Amino acid sequence: MPTLDRRGFLRLTGAAAGAAVLTACGPNKPGKPGSPAGGGLKINSFGGTFQSAVQSTVADAYTTKTGVGVDLITAISSDALTKMKAANNAFDLAYLDLAPLYQAKSAGLLQKLDRGKLPSVSELYPLAVDKDGYWVAELASMTGIVYNTEKITTPPKSWKDLWDPKYRGKVAISNVSGTAGYHFLAMAARLNGGSESAIDPGFAAVSALKPSLSAIYSTPDEMSKLLTSGEADLGVWYADRTSALKSSGAPVAFVRPAEGATAILSAMCLPKASARAQDAHAYLDFQISSAVNGKFVQAIAEGPTNSKVTLPQPFLSANYVPYGQKEISSLVQLDSEAISRNLSAWITRWQQEIAS
Repeated sequence: MPTLDRRGFLRLTGAAAGAAVLTACGPNKPGKPGSPAGGGLKINSFGGTFQSAVQSTVADAYTTKTGVGVDLITAISSDALTKMKAANNAFDLAYLDLAPLYQAKSAGLLQKLDRGKLPSVSELYPLAVDKDGYWVAELASMTGIVYNTEKITTPPKSWKDLWDPKYRGKVAISNVSGTAGYHFLAMAARLNGGSESAIDPGFAAVSALKPSLSAIYSTPDEMSKLLTSGEADLGVWYADRTSALKSSGAPVAFVRPAEGATAILSAMCLPKASARAQDAHAYLDFQISSAVNGKFVQAIAEGPTNSKVTLPQPFLSANYVPYGQKEISSLVQLDSEAISRNLSAWITRWQQEIAS
């Protein structure tokens, strides 16, 4: 089964090659007395902007507060999952996107979190807390529709608008191996009576969309070029990437479709063999606390998962982020566990029916 990463967005910009380690308090500073020797709390991170934000707003502040060192090991979700499968003690705590996270859970690599050690969980929006107790999310974003405001003066309102004949040859979608791709396939299925566990209507709908497609992109950077070059006027993309492209001066805007934009969550989980479970829980609770969560999401231009976070209006005006109970509740929560189970078959079928 393939492993996925939420998206390239900005997190890989400037990422260190391989498994570089960024340490919050120096490469060999031990944790608090009684913690294992040889370094700090081992946590994977996605590199680039994500890692910089974690370092500056979470890891450094946690070390200052507790004296516990934090070693951020650059490993995007798929790489982190590979490392976890290869070595039980690869990480004491892990940041993972939901599809790889459920693969880790299915492989028996995770342990349940102790809610009693996470008082800040009570402040999180319900979508940020796993009903089975294996993860909590530290940020929220969304997949929806992006469009070129110079080419399209009346914004699309619905996912169904992508099939409108007036956009023939001007729509771009992601390959199904990317988050935007499998989110769109799942929504196409839902719009036509299917689901993540009954995907046939989704494939039929995407197949019917093929005459309207200008491109099927593989990376977010490809979509940026399609939108700015005029090759695509609209398509399926990420809110955070739209914010970044707009801030560069490009004439783009993001739409939350009437049926709902799909929720994107990055979550934290506890590897089964973690030798630092006590410290890991303390770090996780620190990360999701309202004060820290607010600073973190502003540093990375994402939405908060702690309902107590208050974001300033200039930030909200400059970024497309889900914020507040109404917007969070309007997000479509896809069945990530079903996606994790079925994605390998979807990729094979996509190559046969859509990409060919």
